[in-house]
Amino acid sequence: MHLFRPYLTYKSIKRIRQILSVFIKYGFYPLVEKTHLHSIISFTQRVIGRRKGGKEELSVAERFRLAFEELGPTFIKLGQILSTRPDMLPDDFIKEFLRLQDCVPPFAYNDVIKTIEDEFGKKTDALFTSIDKEPVAAASIAQVHQAITKDGKDVVIKVQRPNICENINLDISILKYMAIHIVKYMPESSIYDPVGLVDEFSKAILKEMDFTLEASYTEKIRGNFSGDERVVIPKVYWELTGKKIITMERVSGIKIDNTQKLASLGISAEKVALLVISLFFKQVFEHRLFHGDLHSGNIFVISEDKVAFVDFGIAGKVSKDMMNNLAAIFTGLIEQDLDKLIKIYTNMGLLGEDVDKDAFRTEYQDMLLHYFNRPFKFIRLGEVIRDYIRIASRYNIMVPRDLLLLNKCIFELEGLAKVLYPDIDILKEGQKFANDLIKRDVGLGAAAYDTIAAVNDYKDFIRVFPQQLNQIFRKMVQDKFTIDFMHKGLEDFIGEIDRSSNRITFGLMVSALIIGSSLVVAANIGPKVWGLPFLGMLGFTIASVLSLWLGILILRSGKF
Repeated sequence: MHLFRPYLTYKSIKRIRQILSVFIKYGFYPLVEKTHLHSIISFTQRVIGRRKGGKEELSVAERFRLAFEELGPTFIKLGQILSTRPDMLPDDFIKEFLRLQDCVPPFAYNDVIKTIEDEFGKKTDALFTSIDKEPVAAASIAQVHQAITKDGKDVVIKVQRPNICENINLDISILKYMAIHIVKYMPESSIYDPVGLVDEFSKAILKEMDFTLEASYTEKIRGNFSGDERVVIPKVYWELTGKKIITMERVSGIKIDNTQKLASLGISAEKVALLVISLFFKQVFEHRLFHGDLHSGNIFVISEDKVAFVDFGIAGKVSKDMMNNLAAIFTGLIEQDLDKLIKIYTNMGLLGEDVDKDAFRTEYQDMLLHYFNRPFKFIRLGEVIRDYIRIASRYNIMVPRDLLLLNKCIFELEGLAKVLYPDIDILKEGQKFANDLIKRDVGLGAAAYDTIAAVNDYKDFIRVFPQQLNQIFRKMVQDKFTIDFMHKGLEDFIGEIDRSSNRITFGLMVSALIIGSSLVVAANIGPKVWGLPFLGMLGFTIASVLSLWLGILILRSGKF
């Protein structure tokens, strides 16, 4: 029960009403009501929401996607991140959220110029010879314009939308508020940690808002592919790049899913599909840094033997352990080695002591046998990893965040590859890189490197351990040794105490108002209305209204 909402500003309330109105429009009033957020919207909207749903001919997943698209950048990005969470969402939601598109008009050219000049503190004439007024692409966070630099280079400029950071920060604060309500009124949601999910999302989207980070990823991946004639990664012009602006060389090509254009130019879609899959696995198994947003708009075909990757706002990292585990999964699936795969899957997460390991192994065995009965070209690697993630979540196994992103990328690539070349065997293509990795790891050079690394780890431990032990003993001798206790499971209890104390305080305030008003009436002083002191009657009226309000809130809470 919230008596006051001081932390919700007028702007916040206006935006949250807009958000709730969109969800009601798409038939989610029961969800809004269940989370007790319906009190924020108007009485009329509540009545309309109860009487009819919206877009009921569509599936729940489709309605959520449409609502997210209508609500703009923050919710589009949230949906895209949720598409990496098969541990939380069923397949139909994953597929719909992968389809999320930015449906926004371009912003004014004058705002483009102002953003560039504010970022660099110079007039655009001093930076560029010309900038095209019409954008070549417009998305929810930024839009792209072609331009020519002062030294005659053809470039594209990615310019951040005006006020986008402020709008996203406002939405994040509202999402946090909504997440708290969801946990409070839908306790079953706590296993997904909605508040923690919003915090994680906040970090991810705010990182994406810093274009210098995207520029760094672009340059790093470009360096990784140095000398590889099969791929083009645009060069970043750092002197024309900042937090809100990124300037890169212009890359021309055909959008990878434009199969008609590819066919008209005599370009083999089969070769293109194999090339893109090969380049992706090279990023994973050799570079250990991969493009994290591989939808069709970010891959362009230059020729049958060359493609370009653009937009590195999202990138994933692969640890050495994860890389080795992925390589072992490929070989395990090809060899249909059940014990090997179960061992790998167990090692990929942090298996707690309280996990029923026998039940865990049995469930994985059933899942893997399901895949073993298919020809290899009908095994979708994305499905295998997705099922691992779902089973792992049921056993409270912590799945690495970058594995979730990797799984999303594999799903996207498998979808693209099937459009270009339906008979592609992605598992077979990945196995080539996996086998090369395994051969490198069993070589004498790799073994010597791992041994040296292990010795260095122990050397560091031996060096710092005496110092740390000495610090512990010194604190104990000086009575400065403290142990922090973390209380778990008391959050609801503490929250109930807070709510109860609020009710008591509110009741005391009402009581004080009644007593004070009674004294004023008894003293018979001050201006009078109908023969009674006005201030006393005003106090009684306010106390009556507040008492009625308190009573209604207590009755609505169901705790009386």
